[in-house]
Order: sequence, then structure tokens, then C-alpha cells
Amino acid sequence: MLFSSPDYPLFLAAVFFLYGATRSRRGGLARLALLVLLADVVYLLLAKDPAALWDPIGGPLLRLIAAPAAAAWAPWWHYPIGLGVLAGGVAAGRGGGAALASARGQAILARLLLGGALAVGAGVWIAYDRGVLDEVSAALAATGHLIYLAVVGVALGAATGGRGAASRLFGRVLILFLVSCIFYHAWAASMHGAYRYLLALLIFTIALDYYLALAISRASAPRRRRVLLVISLVSNLGVLAIFKYYDFFVRGVLGLPVEPLHLILPAGISFHTFQSLSYTIDVYRGRLRATGSVLQFATFVLFFPQLVAGPIVRAGELLPQLEVLPPFDHGRAADGLFRILVGLFKKIALADFLATALVDRVFAHPEHFSAIEVGAAVYAYAFQIYLDFSAYSDIAIGSAQLLGFTLPENFRTPYRAADLQEFWRRWHISLSTWLRDYLYIPLGGSRGSPATTYRNLIVTMLLGGLWHGASWTFIAWGALHGGGLAVTRYFQRLAEDEPAAWRRVLARCALVAAIGLGLHLAGRGTIESPWIDLALAWLYLTPLWAAITAWLSRDAAPAIAGETRPLAARLARLIAVAAAIAGLAALRWLAAGAALPLIAIALVAAIAADAADAGADGRAARAWAGWALRRALAIALVFHYVCAAWVFFRAPSFDGALAVFRRLGSGELDYPNLGSSIVVALAAAAGAHGFPDRTFAWLRQRFIALPAPAQGAVLAIAALILRELARPDIVPFIYFQF
Repeated sequence: MLFSSPDYPLFLAAVFFLYGATRSRRGGLARLALLVLLADVVYLLLAKDPAALWDPIGGPLLRLIAAPAAAAWAPWWHYPIGLGVLAGGVAAGRGGGAALASARGQAILARLLLGGALAVGAGVWIAYDRGVLDEVSAALAATGHLIYLAVVGVALGAATGGRGAASRLFGRVLILFLVSCIFYHAWAASMHGAYRYLLALLIFTIALDYYLALAISRASAPRRRRVLLVISLVSNLGVLAIFKYYDFFVRGVLGLPVEPLHLILPAGISFHTFQSLSYTIDVYRGRLRATGSVLQFATFVLFFPQLVAGPIVRAGELLPQLEVLPPFDHGRAADGLFRILVGLFKKIALADFLATALVDRVFAHPEHFSAIEVGAAVYAYAFQIYLDFSAYSDIAIGSAQLLGFTLPENFRTPYRAADLQEFWRRWHISLSTWLRDYLYIPLGGSRGSPATTYRNLIVTMLLGGLWHGASWTFIAWGALHGGGLAVTRYFQRLAEDEPAAWRRVLARCALVAAIGLGLHLAGRGTIESPWIDLALAWLYLTPLWAAITAWLSRDAAPAIAGETRPLAARLARLIAVAAAIAGLAALRWLAAGAALPLIAIALVAAIAADAADAGADGRAARAWAGWALRRALAIALVFHYVCAAWVFFRAPSFDGALAVFRRLGSGELDYPNLGSSIVVALAAAAGAHGFPDRTFAWLRQRFIALPAPAQGAVLAIAALILRELARPDIVPFIYFQF
């Protein structure tokens, strides 16, 4: 299920009320019936057919609401059976919730999960071998709601009528586990054949890691602990390797003449693999105790907001929140709604438009476009991938906040970075810190010689590139970032050791660049491979690029201590908000070009508001402006380096990347395919990325402070605007493929 699909708001609302209503034990049968109805709404987003519902509460009611004339009724005898299963589950939850939450109950549940996953795997294998897998799948789909009702009944019984806090905690976590399974299975069920049962494979790896972590924590012999950790690494990375890397390594690397498997990549496999690995590794290192609750561990891995595309949440961040569930907070929930709204605007209004209007067309056939148009497409992709993935993270974090949970930040305006190291502190933070803690530091980090540090940086980024996809282009992307980080780190160390030698360093780098360029141009006709051309250009230009960025970004921002002007700041922010809203209106209902001056007004007003709020006087403003100008030059250099690397990330092959670079060097300056709407979208993406932090925080606080009816009105208006700006078809999230 995609966050940008029409189903997700309904799913999230149903989960919010279902989970939230279990906090109270009042209401009796009426509240229990409402909870069952909400659970049926969640299931209906998977089944899509009201006739698949077996209980007499949601079945008839949702059938009448969804399609009062067209939909078929379920057989009448479904309803008494469903009611009996539901009642039995509720009774079991009320009477045995505390027992299920105990250590013995969790041990039994772990065996059931592991045994169930193995039984499903064996059943799928037998059915596939006998050619009856589709028939078996259809039969299971027809009766799947009965199993769902039984588990829902146990969860609701334990959460609302169970004996003791442990029972209520178990019931509420079971609800989160169940809806997360539905969220993932909604994707798997749309596949064919054995792919419909990928949830069973995921649950098998979860149960295995649960047992391995417990065994590691109990083992005293170092060798036994290492063996258990290796089993966890091999099992998790083995599944990832088979699905994601088998064809690439067997045919592309080893060159073996075997038939490719052409396996479909399970949604989010790279993300939940890293999450599970971080758990077992942290238990092995002694940084985390192994949890005795298989339900909490499974919910941590499957937690639906971040399951498919991150953030990569570590066990130490989420498991404590599942052990003591956080209370509901209206302010955090409102902040979550604001983040979801911002994420939807990033995705629907900007990222999807840039993709369909320019990026996809240019990267599919770069030879049909001029240098200006191809350059614009590279810029557009840089903003598209940021807006798309940060939108997913915003929606994921906001969705978790609605339920009371806190997920780590994943993006902090990465294109404001003044050096490549800072870029990776701002870009995909959960991945970059994972690579740092579980790969770079174990390799030795920066503890050894400078050469060892540079090697570790390059190896880490090469593997980071491979993590994104089984292709040489992703490896090239990782190599560019690893090499850039190594060179940047060299000049940063030089600045620390010899701060007065910058003029000499810059002069030497410039001389190397000039000599390299001259020799390259003189001997270009003798170089047969264009890739050698690009590699040589990287070798003699990158030191100058890294030295300049290190020199420009060496100073911290000057302190500003003056008298604030709150009235001027408030007025400027109101102007910025009005101009931004008018710009959106112009983009949809007026000439697209009319939005450009409004975007400029909004950005300038927001910057002025931040300056007034910071209390900058004339002298402080001039000092800050000088620092900001130097930093802006460094940011521009880093941004263009990152954009060059994005070409390999986006291009379908090396030939496609080479075609893009050739068109960039063609010198053609016409731009008939750059319509005003594309220019406006690029300007809006850049302006939103550079939007001042103080004013953005002010907007967020104003929304949080609104009364609930006013918040609802803002959300309704935003939904109408998004509907007008949305593309006719749903554009998948980019990182859904990883």
C-alpha cells in the first residue's frame, strides 16, 4: 500500500481510532462492536470485497456502504461462524491475555510463529509442485478473515477486558502487529504465485532472529556467540542476496552461463533486513538486552509506518516504546498531521510532476534533448529523489506520531551541505549512521592511519551503493561518494594541521587541475574509452573541488546578538504564507509563470522574517552575509558533485549515463521542452529546500496551536489543492524498489 494512494488515509484513520480506542475500558459491547468495525475497515483495504467479511458487524454494514446495489452478499452462514470465532477470540483474550504476555506465553507464541511460517512455506512448495497453488491461494483468501477475526478478538479482549496492565499492553501491541501485517500483505497479495506468501518468509526471519538474540544473550563462550551472530548475518543477508543480488553476481560479476531467476524484490527487504541485523549485532555487542517478547520484536520489525522505505529504526529506539507504550499527546498528533501534509505536498505537488514532466522522459532518451534540457533534468532528479524519499519519511514519522511513537529524523535539507561529509550527515540519516556504526567503524573507522581511513570510507560507500541496487551504476555512485569523502577528509585534516597553508594548497590543486586538463585535451584523441576520460577528469578536478569546499566552509556561522523585532517577523511571515498559497493557486488556476514572482516573494519574506526574529543589526547582517556567501559557493560546488553522481543512480545503465554526459557536453542551448510549469516546479523545489528554518518552525507551531476544527479545515483545503495538483496515475515512491 502506497502512502500516496487514496486507501492510505482511510487505513491510517482506522488504525488511529482502533488503536486509540483500546486505551479506554469503557463502553462495553457498543465500543467492542465499533472496534470490530474499524478492524474490518483495515481488512477491507486488503480484501477489497465486503463479501469476504465473515462477521455480522462489519460484513453487512460495510457492504451497504461500499456498494449497496452492486456487491454480492456473503452466504448467510458466514455470519454466525464469524461471530462465534470473534466471540471465542475475545473470551480467550480476556481470560488469557496475561498468560499470553508472560514469558511462557511469548515462548509458545514464538514457536507458533516459527512453526506457522515453516508450515506455510512447506504448503506453498507442495501446492506449487502439484500445480494447485492458485486454487489453494483462493481458498485461503476466502477464509482469511476468519483467522483475522480470531486474532482481532484476542487483541481486543486482552486490550479492553484483560486482567492487568500486562494483558492490556499485549492486546494493544498485538493490534499494531496485526495492522502492520495487513499493511505489508496488501502489497504481497497483489503479486502472483508464491510471492503472495512473502509475509511468511518475513515472519520466519523475525522468529529466527528472536531465538538467535536470546541464545546470544545467554551464551557465555565468545566462540558460540560469534557463531550465533554469523548465523543471523548469513540468514538475513542470504535472503537479501538471493532476491536482490543473485542474477547480478552470477551473470554480471561471475559471468556464469545460467538462466537468471528474475525474482521480484520484496517490498522494503533492504530496510527490514538492516533493522533485524542491527538488533542481533547490538545484542552481541552487549549494547542491548534481548527482548523476551516475540510480539514486541515482530512489531518492531514490521511497524507499518517505516516498514517499506524507512527510516531504518534501531531496536534501541523503538523497542522501549513498545515495552511501555507512549501516551497519546494532542500536540504531537497535530505535529504528525502537519508532517504528513508536508510529505504529501512534496510527493504529489512536486516530486511526481518533476518525474513525469521531465526526468523520466530525458533519462529514457537523452539523445532527444539539448544540453540545457538534460541539465535541467539532472537538477530535477536531484530534487525529485530528495522530495520523494523525504516525503515518505515525513509521512512515516507523522503516522507514527499520530499513534504516539517517535521515529528518528531521516533528512535535514541535504542540499544545504557545504561539504560531502555534511551531506551524508543530512541525507538519509538512518542509513548513513547505520553504515557508520555497523560497517565503517568495524572496518576500523578513522582509528588507523589516514590511508586506512580513506580506504574505509571508500569501501563503506561502495557497499552503500550496492545496498541500493544490484547494478554497476549503483557501485559507480557509491565509488563517487566514497572517493569524494576520502578526498574531502584529506583536505579537512590538512586544514586542522596547517590552517595557514591554504593559499599554497589551493594553488597546488589549481595547478594540478590546469595541467591535467591541458594534458587531457591534448591527448583526448588517443583515449578510446569515454570512461577513461571521465575517470581522468575526476582525478585531476576532484582535489581542487574538495580543497575549495573545505576552505569555503572552514568557519562557523558568526553569532548574532541583537534586538529582535517580533512584529516585523510576524508580518513578513504572513506575507510569505500568503505568497506561497497564491503561488500554488497560480500554478493550478492561472498561468504557471505567474507563480515565479510569488515564490520569490515568499522566500525573501521568510528570510527577512528569520533575520528580524534573530535580531540581526546592520553590522551583524553584513558579517553573516559574508559568511553565507562563502558557504553558498561551497554548497553550489557540493550540489553539482552530488548531481553528477545522481546521473549514475538514475540512469538504467552505463550507456544511459554516458549518453546523459554526452548531451551535457554537446553545447546545445535551445530548450523547447522546458515549459513554464517545469521551470516553476524546479524553482518551487529549490525554494522549499532553502526555506528558512525559523519560519518553517513558526508555521508548524501555528498549525499545532489551532483548535481541532480549524486544523480540520486546513487539512480539507490542502486535500482539495492536492487533488487538483495530483497526477492522473499514482507514481510509486522511488525507494519502494529498495
